[in-house]
Amino acid sequence: MEAFSAGATVGGYAILEEVGRGGMATVYRAHQLSMSRDVALKVLPSQYLNQPTSLDRFKLEASIVARLEHRAIVPVHDYGEFEGIPYLVMRYMDGGSVDDLLADGSISPERTLQIVLQIAPALDYAHRQGVLHRDLKPSNILLDASGDAYLTDFGIARILGHNTRPLTTSGVVGTPSYMSPEQAQGHDLDGRSDVYALGVVLFEMLTGSRPFEGDTPYTVAVKHVTERPPSPCAINPALSRAVENVLLKALEKKRENRYRTAVALADALKHAIEGGHGGAAPPMLIETEPSLTERLKAGASRRRLDTGLALLRRPEAGQPLIQPQPSPPPPAISYAVPRVIARRRRRSNGWATWLAAAILASLVVLAVAVGGVYYLVNEPPAPRATTPDYATTAVFKLTATKEAIIQPTLGLSDLGSSAGTAEIAPSPLPTNTPRPPLESTGDDSIQHTGALPE
Repeated sequence: MEAFSAGATVGGYAILEEVGRGGMATVYRAHQLSMSRDVALKVLPSQYLNQPTSLDRFKLEASIVARLEHRAIVPVHDYGEFEGIPYLVMRYMDGGSVDDLLADGSISPERTLQIVLQIAPALDYAHRQGVLHRDLKPSNILLDASGDAYLTDFGIARILGHNTRPLTTSGVVGTPSYMSPEQAQGHDLDGRSDVYALGVVLFEMLTGSRPFEGDTPYTVAVKHVTERPPSPCAINPALSRAVENVLLKALEKKRENRYRTAVALADALKHAIEGGHGGAAPPMLIETEPSLTERLKAGASRRRLDTGLALLRRPEAGQPLIQPQPSPPPPAISYAVPRVIARRRRRSNGWATWLAAAILASLVVLAVAVGGVYYLVNEPPAPRATTPDYATTAVFKLTATKEAIIQPTLGLSDLGSSAGTAEIAPSPLPTNTPRPPLESTGDDSIQHTGALPE
């Protein structure tokens, strides 16, 4: 590669310095002598010269980019070979790349949005031309001196079509950190694979980190296929939930669940960043009809104003000292449904009043009735006449039923047998006379002989 060292001249291009080196190419800043302008020379490394596939890819990129004419795609000015080494002459982008911006951490949402709004139409344009990028990443998004973004490096691009086939028949080509699940699995691809890669780039720009990391490229590729991406808000709390939802939708495992185009992704991100509410409609203000109290107050105020103005009239001339100004008409208010509800409420006020009065009267009658019943039930008993203490002597037999009814004639009827009544003879008994104990008769009954208090 000594022929492309600084100071050498290759095909009318004076090599100034090396500005970048990747796995598939080395880029130099050179000065085009015939046009007096700086250009970028993209050179295929010598170790790939003996690999037909690598050489074919390099030539394919030249033919692809030559047919893609878009403002946000880095144009190719020339293609040539020097000492058997092919090279591409491209527009020199002196603003660096998005990868250089990420060296300082995450990029602001506004700057991220500006970049994606520029490159998304270019990506969709390439898809309409039947070209998949397949290697979209921050280092392949270049910036000019004004900060405008451009797509570059279509080195492993795939031309879509029924009569074409990939340059490699085995293995997976691309950068694992930005591969879609279907690309990592070697499936057929469409434009949504590039949309996934753009989602990974946006995730990295807004959070400062990639969604999946690993010790080996294989580990990273497997995570793209099997693991859910982390929450962008957990990494960068300054992001809104609306922005997070856009990123997670772009990183869906199933391609049918992603945005169909890069522009659709860019528009969704624009709405999330500028709207800040995730697409939710702002709260709708509903104007309601003024209440009855407010209308009465307004009417009273107008009447007081009219009365005060009437007092200012001069009796002899009949002219007012101050000409009353007509009050401005009330602002038009869209009552809509609340007006209908208010009319229904006014119509129902009369029935509500009669119903409340009926319920109140019923409660009063019920309270009076309950009080009367309570008085009758709890009427105090008539005072008893003072009589001397008596003791009643009786001999009776309680049968197994042990139930008895005291007759009004002071007799004792045994319900359990045919025994007759016992005679009750009153006789005075001292109050301190002890009761005789119960005595057993030896059968199922209990014989009780003694005095029972009245």
